[in-house]
Amino acid sequence: MTNIQFHPTAETLAKHVAGELDPASSIMLSAHIELCADCRQQIADIEAAQARELALSPSEPLSDELNNMLDQILRHKEAPQNEGANYQAEQQESVLTINNKSFKLPRALQRHEDQIGPWTHLPGNIKRAHVTTGGESKMNFIYMDSNSSLPQHTHQGQEITLVLAGKFCDEQATYYPGDFIVQTRENKHSPKTEENQDCLCLTLLDAPLHFTSGLATLLNPFSQLFFR
Repeated sequence: MTNIQFHPTAETLAKHVAGELDPASSIMLSAHIELCADCRQQIADIEAAQARELALSPSEPLSDELNNMLDQILRHKEAPQNEGANYQAEQQESVLTINNKSFKLPRALQRHEDQIGPWTHLPGNIKRAHVTTGGESKMNFIYMDSNSSLPQHTHQGQEITLVLAGKFCDEQATYYPGDFIVQTRENKHSPKTEENQDCLCLTLLDAPLHFTSGLATLLNPFSQLFFR
């Protein structure tokens, strides 16, 4: 796999470990971590540090009642009757199909497979499928066919993009699978794909886009359509 250049911050990873992220952001982080060995190691280091801190903290002994309860649970724990079937089910890969191509879903999204909406068309030869995750941020799969582009825009809030397959580029860089790109109102870019190169991304928006050049600025009164 291509080396991943763009990662979440250490603060974001720590919040993920602490369970302080909203559900949609947690899904995005989990999908990135699945692809990124470096961030998996950082997560492991954070968890190990927390475990050491917890081990050094004074703790009250468990009551006799709770000790007895734990003992009974450990003594009588039984393996699930359908353990083999469950294991096989977990091994089955869920896929997302678009443009006669199939893409493996990240494990963090496989449990939300039935919450992925139908594909709709956006300007610039781009397709979108909404993912229902709860909360106010909007999560979407974005598929950019070859030679596709989104007009230059900035962001009224924050946009997080995780590349799942293929690649795309903008004025700042070229982005490959696993890249976790955060854009804010301080960033202005025109995402596009090259000839014979498509790209599948997962995106998270907490506010509509704002188009900044050419005829695309006429879309700004309707920018809410891009935020759903």
